[in-house]
Amino acid sequence: MLRKMKKRKHEHDEVPHTSPALPSAQVQQPQLQPTVSNNRCFLHYLPDLRQAKEIAYNSCQLKPKVEVSDYFDSPSAKLIGKFFSEAGPEPGVLHSSSLREMVVFPQGPGAVMPTYEAVLQEQLRETENRAKELKQEWQTSGCTVIVDSWKSKCDKSFVSVLVQCSKGTQFLRSIDVSEITEDFDELESMLSCVVEDVGAHNIVQIVMNDVSPHMQMAREYVLNKYDSFFFVLCADHCINLLLEKIAALEHVSEVLMKAREITRFLYGHALPMKLKRYVQEEILSSSYLKFVAVFITLERLVSARVGLVQMFSSPEWVPSGWACRDLFERIQSIVKTDDTFWHAAAKVVKVTSPLVRVLYKLESDICPMGILYEAMHGAKEEICVNIGDESEFYLRIIDKIWDGYLHNPLHAAGPMLNPRIFYAAGFHPYTVISSGIAACIIQLGKAHYNPIKALAQLEVYEKKLGYFDTDPAKQQIMELPQVKWWSKHGACVPDLRTLARRVLSQTCFGATRYNIDWSLSEKLHAEWDKMTLPEQERFRQKEYVHYNSVLARASPLLHGSSVKQHDRVTLVLQDWIRPQKQAAGRH
Repeated sequence: MLRKMKKRKHEHDEVPHTSPALPSAQVQQPQLQPTVSNNRCFLHYLPDLRQAKEIAYNSCQLKPKVEVSDYFDSPSAKLIGKFFSEAGPEPGVLHSSSLREMVVFPQGPGAVMPTYEAVLQEQLRETENRAKELKQEWQTSGCTVIVDSWKSKCDKSFVSVLVQCSKGTQFLRSIDVSEITEDFDELESMLSCVVEDVGAHNIVQIVMNDVSPHMQMAREYVLNKYDSFFFVLCADHCINLLLEKIAALEHVSEVLMKAREITRFLYGHALPMKLKRYVQEEILSSSYLKFVAVFITLERLVSARVGLVQMFSSPEWVPSGWACRDLFERIQSIVKTDDTFWHAAAKVVKVTSPLVRVLYKLESDICPMGILYEAMHGAKEEICVNIGDESEFYLRIIDKIWDGYLHNPLHAAGPMLNPRIFYAAGFHPYTVISSGIAACIIQLGKAHYNPIKALAQLEVYEKKLGYFDTDPAKQQIMELPQVKWWSKHGACVPDLRTLARRVLSQTCFGATRYNIDWSLSEKLHAEWDKMTLPEQERFRQKEYVHYNSVLARASPLLHGSSVKQHDRVTLVLQDWIRPQKQAAGRH
């Protein structure tokens, strides 16, 4: 197996299974002389750090000599290292005059700037220490392997592998899969290598965003091979796929076409942009998901109609000459008098908004696995209320995507293991929920709990017997996160409690939510064949440190966007700002 992958390994194209190893030989480091004032470290720069020399000081200037490891004991020096690992600048930045000016103590000499190798190795040690903590949590609460498929600017295919648990997310490696995207045997081998690296006994689910037939076939082979975890499509991409299917409907496509004409007019010209003050909120969504962004934008456009009418009634159009132009008259006509369009747009929003709100609910819940099934069920009920008998048409589309890509025993078990839902008045587990919890108990039980005992203990939980019937357990259902509630009140059902913690600790999302820029990985693979073996190893270390530093400080995006997300508007909704040919010409 792994015909092409093994070939690459012989060419040193693969990273070690866990993480880049520390070099066997320690790098010779110059002796440092720091000057510290008010908890800030000021460094004296020597032009060639590889040939750093001792500096002569008079008696009042002389400082004890320290090693590089001592230098990194300074809080400010640690921040310099973190900056380099997170921002990922080129090694030469350490020698830049601008950086030198920022860190040089203006009065008197300080310490020699550490070499780039010293910075990299220090950050690699910190990254490995964090990785050890995360791996311990994998054993306790399980983990989710995230296989994030993406394409480079030159249309090459890559996979980035991350592991998420309740204490954080770790980046493992990136893989160039351009030559094996249609070879399910090689894809299966790649996935198997990932499973072996993480440990099949630690994995609860593997979350993917690739729905290609070859990848689906590969994952079936892996699932049959290990039979101790689940494969799942990430929920945000599943919702995006649902909305894509709806957007492709002819009557919806016509609505989106006119909506796009309006936004292109508003965002593509100076005066309309200036007059957007009549609209209370930003119309274009900055969601990282294309069709989520499209339908959020449509909803905002419908809500903004009154303001748009006021805008087109503004006297400021006349002196500008816009009032006589055909484009102005067309858009003004749509905004002011095309009630058929606005009625149709509002109807589409009644279908799509409940689906978008599923994403919002999952993002805001600390245990999304416990609410996904109910959130989707609630969205379908809301669509039925919104459009009545016409809902059947849309529900068939939703069920086809749900059943084909997202629904699995993990999601079905979620509401049953979530006491907020399961003990709520009027909740009745469907057959699919009951069968889902049973399937989870059996499939996830290897090496963690006794499945037979867990099935027996399920009755105690279902009938609210023992400690589940006590006042503290009842009162804290809404007060404590679901995993903590099980940890505190599930002692009478230890095997079932282990299952509940492992299921409810998992995410429903992939890597896209972290807004990660994979350009460093892209550069690594583009230059790989030109590198020497030491350069390849150092670049792998740089990639490993960089992305783990980013993930250690990353905040998942809420509602698909954040205050730092506005640049994504031009990427995801660029055709809503200007026609595609015009947009392409500006890149």
